[in-house]
Amino acid sequence: AQAGPPTAPEERSRRSLHPHLVHTLHRPPPLPYAMVRNSAFVFIKPHALTDKVKECVKEVFDKNEICIKKEGELGAEDIDKYKKIDKHYYAIASKATILTPDKLAVPADKFKEKFGKEWSEVLEEGAALNAMDACAKFEIDAAKLDQMWADCKKAGDLVKFGGGFYCGKLEPEG
Repeated sequence: AQAGPPTAPEERSRRSLHPHLVHTLHRPPPLPYAMVRNSAFVFIKPHALTDKVKECVKEVFDKNEICIKKEGELGAEDIDKYKKIDKHYYAIASKATILTPDKLAVPADKFKEKFGKEWSEVLEEGAALNAMDACAKFEIDAAKLDQMWADCKKAGDLVKFGGGFYCGKLEPEG
């Protein structure tokens, strides 16, 4: 989306939409104020993707002189191939899919308190996995991993290390 003429910061802040519906993925580097032209890649989350929501987004953009330069759909295959979600939610995705457990800053004391074992031992045994590696090792898909995670949470076998950073003891079937 391309914004109209530059406006005062307080006016620009009123242009935002509900955060659960639309996310801005790109903010250009700062330019001299007279040259500022905001542009963004905007997506509507899948659970909110209805004709009514799309129309609402267009109306809000129109009212705020934000013009849409291009519209389209990004399929699951491309989202996965280009890691669009992983890049957008890097802090979470890095722990789930990008970094291996040995590269994570795990609070060893919290880990031992919850699971009764040293983090370093679990790493040496190769028993610590990120989400992507767990799917590969257990030969499961994301839906099955989500089910296992829910079971883990229900059983109380989960510890929070920080914002969006959890560790759980997963038990594969069989």
